Amino acid sequence: MTKYRAYRNFSAQANNVSALMSLFAAIDSDNTNSIELTPVVVILAFSIEAYLNALGERHLPIWSELERLPWRSKIEILYKTANKVPNWGTQPLQFAVEIFSIRDKLAHGKPECVVGDLRNTNTEAWEDVEVLQPDWIRKITKPWVTDAGHRFHALMSHMANMFGEKEDDYLLHSLGSVTPVDA
Repeated sequence: MTKYRAYRNFSAQANNVSALMSLFAAIDSDNTNSIELTPVVVILAFSIEAYLNALGERHLPIWSELERLPWRSKIEILYKTANKVPNWGTQPLQFAVEIFSIRDKLAHGKPECVVGDLRNTNTEAWEDVEVLQPDWIRKITKPWVTDAGHRFHALMSHMANMFGEKEDDYLLHSLGSVTPVDA
């Protein structure tokens, strides 16, 4: 008697990128502030690192021994594998540096004091308290996030091209099917 079993080749990278694309779509249709935009930075970092792992797994037989390395080391190894040298001071790698810098501040940040301008009244000074933020978090605006989407695509396409993958390889989703099994 033949029975059937479903299977799915799950990809964390595809899951992360799907979540990221959903966030971008929600942001495009909404008026959001920097606190609401903060998850985009985290998902961007997750998506970048997951894609580095996907490329490494496909192109380096020993990747399972390397996947716990920091993201920067992973990029350096992938570049070396592709017989290239990373230029951290130019795009698209500069974008990765920026994203992981912000992500690290979000994940490992220490409290910091942000001081406002001198005001003439106590009331004016109190109004400043709610809006004071460090420069690195203040930069996370809707225009910055929109630009980050374009820069993300450029980085992912660049990494894919180094290995002869399609430009949109990072958009691949988890695939599944059903297969017959003789019982």
